Amino acid sequence: MENTAAMGEKQTSWTENAYEWLQRSRRKLAIAEIPRDPSSAAWAFMRKDGTGIAFVDAALRRQTDQLPVIDVRGDIGKTWTILSLASRFVVATRPSQFQKTLDDTIPLPQVIILDSTYDVTATKLAYTIRSNLLRKMESSDEQAFQEDMESCLRRIHVASADDTGGWVPILESIRCKLAPFSSEHPTLVLWDGFLNDSHDEASRMEVIRQLDRLVQDCSIMLLTTSSGNRKQEWDKFVTHRIKLERNQSASTDGHEFLATVHGSRIPFSLSLAGVLS
Repeated sequence: MENTAAMGEKQTSWTENAYEWLQRSRRKLAIAEIPRDPSSAAWAFMRKDGTGIAFVDAALRRQTDQLPVIDVRGDIGKTWTILSLASRFVVATRPSQFQKTLDDTIPLPQVIILDSTYDVTATKLAYTIRSNLLRKMESSDEQAFQEDMESCLRRIHVASADDTGGWVPILESIRCKLAPFSSEHPTLVLWDGFLNDSHDEASRMEVIRQLDRLVQDCSIMLLTTSSGNRKQEWDKFVTHRIKLERNQSASTDGHEFLATVHGSRIPFSLSLAGVLS
């Protein structure tokens, strides 16, 4: 019976090189262990329940072999989702929470925000980081707080381009910069207003090709947001989808917004501190 069942199963095969095995092993180790340094904290952030944002964690519960590529749609809350993820990531990976003395020559996990909407500002970022940091810090040491704030802010990088074609050299530069450190830690890449202003199909396809190379060559968790129609060419790369909308029943249940994930509707609120859920 066992042999018959085995013969009846669809046979699949796959191969991986040593580098791919190393990447997969690091992700499994991060899931199994308590983070002990910024690198393992970065891997853990991208696992189930790692981000602390309910609707993002709900999406990540559906595990895939690769790091997640998340598509967020809707008319509300997208930029605040970007800001909240960025601030939570740098706070979760801040070196000061680990007792082990870290080598200053080892690069820390980074966040890259690609801003097509020009809605991401230093003021908003600083406020969301400050709010998240205050919730996580165990002491009231003002100097330690300021050092953590500076460390967090230094690890968030924002890039903008005036047209679709301008994103190609930016993506190429990011890939060349991140590739050497892919086995050390993952990078959080967030694109607010993904291809919103694109009307040139050739440029749009080149951007998607560059993003595909970035996902394949580097260890990144990628989240894109858009208000427009879904880009069919990008669909095959997306592993998780989230839809954000206003809650029509907000007067009765107290939450102004809803996120739809895998058919479930998850309530959340927004404030200057970011996404509250």
